[in-house]
Amino acid sequence: MSKNSVRLNICGIECVVGAMDSETYVKGIAKEVADTIEHLSQENEHASATVTATVAALSYCDDYKKAAADAEKLRAQIKDYLADTSRARLEAEEAQKEIGRLKKEVASLRARLGEKPVDQPAPRANAPIQRTGAYTKTNEEIPEQEGFVNLFQKTGSKRSKEDKHDKT
Repeated sequence: MSKNSVRLNICGIECVVGAMDSETYVKGIAKEVADTIEHLSQENEHASATVTATVAALSYCDDYKKAAADAEKLRAQIKDYLADTSRARLEAEEAQKEIGRLKKEVASLRARLGEKPVDQPAPRANAPIQRTGAYTKTNEEIPEQEGFVNLFQKTGSKRSKEDKHDKT
């Protein structure tokens, strides 16, 4: 990329700047600087052009330092996230190896006992599921319970029998 010579006019001061960036970009930056200096001189009409230019430079330098510090913090966070991800991936791989080892050990122990490998069938996909906290049961495994309405119907029928006995 070649160096561009760009003629600028910032608050009446003519200058030529050599830049690797495009002329449009450099002129855009110059306009932003000129706008900042103009704004500062309008806020304080007694300040000289040198003072307003110095305050503008301080402001831009402050913004740059803060942005650089924020960027460094983000880099450090990304580095930490990458380290955490790498550590989690290693732990997952180790856990998978341990699962494989334990499966082989279970198969070996079952072979010693002469048992056939037991494949537990998964619950049917359409079976309703009840969550109990300790483990999950399908409704096929749950003994039939008295419903709320049934409870009151039975009580009501007992009362009606008791009422018949009291009347006689």
